[in-house]
Amino acid sequence: MNRPTGRLAQGALVAAALMMLGACGRVGALDQPAPLWGKKAQADYKARKAADAAKAKSGKDEDAPEPLDPSTPGPNEPSNDPGTLRQSPGTGMRALPGAPAPPGVLPDPYTRPQ
Repeated sequence: MNRPTGRLAQGALVAAALMMLGACGRVGALDQPAPLWGKKAQADYKARKAADAAKAKSGKDEDAPEPLDPSTPGPNEPSNDPGTLRQSPGTGMRALPGAPAPPGVLPDPYTRPQ
């Protein structure tokens, strides 16, 4: 009789351990720890940390996009509006639901079953 209870308790312990391990992740970039030995490796690590701190202090991000030219039209400009599908149907589409298909388009078997 103790067997199912023992397996249930063991399963609960495994589930609790997995939840604790799943919650210990760090969000964002991970930091590399300092090297434990090697004078050159420690000097390289300190130089890299100093360069990262200087870059963060300058506030410049190399991956930042270039600012747009103010004369460039934005997405909300009326000239960029593509319209609706009724105003300008795509290639091979019918302008209206009951209109005949454009030339070169295979007939749709579901609109006019034979």
